Parts: sequence; structure tokens; C-alpha cells
Amino acid sequence: MRIGINVHLLSTTHTGIQHYIRALVPELVAQASAHEVVLYGEPSQLPLPAQQGVRWVPASRPLRSAIRRVLWEQTILPRLLRRGRVDVLFSPAFVLPRWWKGVGVVTVHDLNFEVSPQTIHPFRRAYLRRMTRWSVQRAKRVIAISGATASDILRLYGMPSEKVVVIPYGLDAMFNPHHARALEPAVRQRYALPARFLLFVGTLEPRKNLPRLLEAFALAQQQAELPPLVLAGAPGWQHQKIRALAQRLNIEERVVFAGYIPREHLPGVYAAATALLYPSLYEGFGLPPLEAMGCGTPVLASNTSALPEVVGDGGLLVNPLHVSEIAEGILRLALEEELRQQLAERGIARARRFRWDEAARRTLEAIAAQS
Repeated sequence: MRIGINVHLLSTTHTGIQHYIRALVPELVAQASAHEVVLYGEPSQLPLPAQQGVRWVPASRPLRSAIRRVLWEQTILPRLLRRGRVDVLFSPAFVLPRWWKGVGVVTVHDLNFEVSPQTIHPFRRAYLRRMTRWSVQRAKRVIAISGATASDILRLYGMPSEKVVVIPYGLDAMFNPHHARALEPAVRQRYALPARFLLFVGTLEPRKNLPRLLEAFALAQQQAELPPLVLAGAPGWQHQKIRALAQRLNIEERVVFAGYIPREHLPGVYAAATALLYPSLYEGFGLPPLEAMGCGTPVLASNTSALPEVVGDGGLLVNPLHVSEIAEGILRLALEEELRQQLAERGIARARRFRWDEAARRTLEAIAAQS
């Protein structure tokens, strides 16, 4: 079988979806020795060892802008697929090309643009709404990264359940307690991290529920002296409102905007943190809680969407809509050392269940079954 894989999204910023592609595709390619694999995108964005039966079809120009990526995916890629006589196209991010008449398998990471459309940029929301619905209906098999996402697909798009398979993310090997502790001193110095701090990791955007997190932090701060809150993430849509809210709450001196931190440094950041706070409104999976648990860092997360599937008993789950409940969780994690120790031990054990080699094996099965 000749398998095509669309990896063009690697030319954009590093988010959870880009990481999914970077982590899954090399494992998938390594396991696909019985097949021919054709990768469509920029080879420099995904260094792979030379392997027989694997080749690249690069884009003619860098796909840096969203409009250029959409045009390439919808007009040029279909011609390349036909010319390359691809048997099955695997699209690891929501969308199949409309003019591709062959067999397609698509991964859906979440339906936030349907469930909470007000938290998504209007252009991205409109494109994903139209194209994801069409792609899910057109695909031979749909991969959902969590049971919660699968339920949303079935409920909102009316898919037959046998068409959807749940294959969770894996956990990178570097997110383990030993490596995290070894990296911690250098990371502390590089980013001038406080001696103790509470941590958020993720893009600064509405669906991450940062306004309620700041309100909860301010409320908890009134009841006890807390470590500062470090927000580690690139600025996203409407990020300016978050800084403005910190000022209105009079906590701007207790909130550190650390900016984007490269993934290779995150284990040390998790190890340095007292706890990870992740009361997101909606997640198709939730990588930061899994990564933190893998490093032995206690986690507070939402009790909604996919986060309970990821965190399980390895973290403290709260209602993301209740500021007082988030504040209570913050106080418990900041003040109760025994609770932090229990969650750290349970989190490490739970995180070990998530493996990229297993995700790749099951993904390859889903693709090969369409021949």
C-alpha cells in the first residue's frame, strides 16, 4: 500500500497538533516497513532517518501563512496525490482536500470551534466548521484523540460509531522525573523562575479559561500567601485581555508572563513548579497535564471534556466555571504537602499508560484497514 501523509502544518507555530504530528509520524513511519510512505510538506520540519520506502514531496514554497497553507492543501495537494497514485491519505489535523477522491483517514483533535465557537478566531472557526464536518463525512475512518472528542463527533456530526476510533496521544520520553530534576537547575536560571511558583502552560487564549484562573488566584491570595503564578505560553487570540485583568485584580506583581518556552525545556519547568494549574474550558486531550504528571508535578485540571480521561486519579479535578472551586483547589495544592506527594506518585503511574509507539501502531492499523 502507498500511504500519503499530509504534514504541511509543521510549517506553522508549535501547538499540541504540531507536536502530535512530530511525535506520531516518525513512529508510524518506522512501523510501516511493509508499506510505501509519501510525506507531503517541508522535509526540514521533520528530520527522519533515511528509510527504504519513504520519500518526501515538498511544497514548492514555504507555507508560512494560513491562507497559503489552505490554498496548498485544497488545490495543489490533490494533484500531487493523484500524480503519486496514493492509496490512502492520512490527514493528522481535521481536514481532507475537497478535490481528493481517494480514500482518506483523518484525525480530529477537538470540536472546540463547534462547542465553544466564541473562543476561536473567526477565520479559523469558519474554515474548521465547514471543512471538518465535510472531512469527517468523507473519510473512511476518523481518529479521535479521546473519548470526549469521539462523543462530540458522534453527537454533532451524526457519524456511525463504527467509523470512529479513539487513539490517545502518547507521552514523550523526556517527561520523566529523573530527566526533569536533572534539567531543573539550568531551566530555573535561564528563565529566572521563582523559588516556588504555580504554573500554567499553554497558549494564552480564551478557551484556556485564564480569566477565571486569575480571579481564582486573586481570591485564594486573599486567604493565604501563595507562590506567584507563572504563565508559560505564546500569546494567542485576545491575549491582551489577560494582562489587563491581572492589573484590574491588583495581582500583576504576582503573575509572571514567561512567554513561550521550548518543549525541550518544559520538563525542568514542570519539576521546578509547585503545581500545574490547568482549568481549561475545553480540551480534546490536554498535553500539559499529562506532561506534568509524567514529571511528578501535582496537577489541578478541569472536570470537563477530555481532561478527566487524561488525569484520572493523578490530579485534582475542579469545575472550570466555578471560581471559588478553582481557588479552593489552588489553596489545597499550595498548602498541603501530603496531597502534593500523593498526586505526584499517582500522576507518574498514570502518565506511563500513554505511549506514542502504541498510538502509532493503532493509527497504522486504522490506515491499513482501508486498503
